[in-house]
Amino acid sequence: HKLLSRYALVLEGVAATHAIYTHRCATAEGEASAQLCLWTRALAVATARSGAGTRRNSTTALIYTPSLRPQLEHSSHLHAVAATPATKMPSVANLSLPGTALPGAVTVTIADGDALKKQIAQYVATIAKACTKDRFVVALSGGSMPKLLTGLLDLDVDWSKWDVFFADERCVPLVSNDSNYKACEDHLFSKIKGEKPTIHTLDTSLSPAQAAEKYGDELNSVGRRFDLCLLGMGPDGHTASLFPEHDLFRKPDGSVARCILDSPKPPSERVTFTLSTLQNSVRVCFVATGDSKTPVLKEILARKEGKLDYAYPVPPYPAAWVRSADGGAQWFLDSAAGGGL
Repeated sequence: HKLLSRYALVLEGVAATHAIYTHRCATAEGEASAQLCLWTRALAVATARSGAGTRRNSTTALIYTPSLRPQLEHSSHLHAVAATPATKMPSVANLSLPGTALPGAVTVTIADGDALKKQIAQYVATIAKACTKDRFVVALSGGSMPKLLTGLLDLDVDWSKWDVFFADERCVPLVSNDSNYKACEDHLFSKIKGEKPTIHTLDTSLSPAQAAEKYGDELNSVGRRFDLCLLGMGPDGHTASLFPEHDLFRKPDGSVARCILDSPKPPSERVTFTLSTLQNSVRVCFVATGDSKTPVLKEILARKEGKLDYAYPVPPYPAAWVRSADGGAQWFLDSAAGGGL
């Protein structure tokens, strides 16, 4: 009990500083942000100094398993964690969050039907218009996203400035109903009057690995990062083709895009932009609809001082880790998905 109480005291001090200490690291390709897990480091030091023998070693294993998502505020919570096997949830120890203002600035908008479409359209159009570069580079998702973006057709959008990629794409012919490109073409691109955006499609004539490399090169050729990522989220917390249990999410390797040959959802072969690429985006926006998303949303978002913000510790869902380069994100939810928040 004395040992556990000591950890609780350490946490009280560390939690207050966790959000503001980051490490800026330069890479050959530019500047990236890496979040230092200071609370983990501090607890490791406290454990090393405690001299608690085997009990100390047991607790150390828990410290290095942030995927357990313990609410470590007092010793009773630590008792509960100690009884939980460390293998129940996938490890996210290799991951880092972008930004310097964590917990990140999150904005949540809840609306339904045409009102939801209108708010999404106004958000996207405003960002596109504010882009001062020659090209506006955007990543789109499939699923319900193409239909929800049709509100853009009623606004004054300079589509000729857009470079459109797909956050992930299935390795299927572009005419297949499984193709994210086809979904966007049918519901959005084909309905644009006048000059259309430049659409970057996956080269499905190549192997998945070759297609992923080529797709990453295409992004690098138009500016190396997205000005806006428009992403969906599955009931399991996946986004793009980054799945919670998959090594492609949990063990990033610095690639721009990667192929996945064993997707938990069919089709099994896909190409997805990686976590680091999505995190390097200027803006990140999620759209989630339906009550099947509510349980995961309740773990990703938490109400703090009367407003919704990101929950900490960060749960092991890809959608919780994809945030813009400044650490923030915009969420659009319908009442079915967000009503329980």
